Amino acid sequence: MKVGELYILSRRGHHQTFNEWKGKVALYLGESVINRSDGVTIINHAFMVNGERRITDRSFLKMLDPLTTS
Repeated sequence: MKVGELYILSRRGHHQTFNEWKGKVALYLGESVINRSDGVTIINHAFMVNGERRITDRSFLKMLDPLTTS
């Protein structure tokens, strides 16, 4: 995944956000890092979908295909 590239949901899955993303183009914004108070670091991925910032975990990335080429 590259920041600034466009992606679209290409595979059907059982992920809870599938219906929210179906048929919509998503702009990849990059990694979103959360540092919890107990010292655990969580790395998620941020996208812009329909004008809203959405956060996913890495399991969702395999269901996206790029619309742009480098």
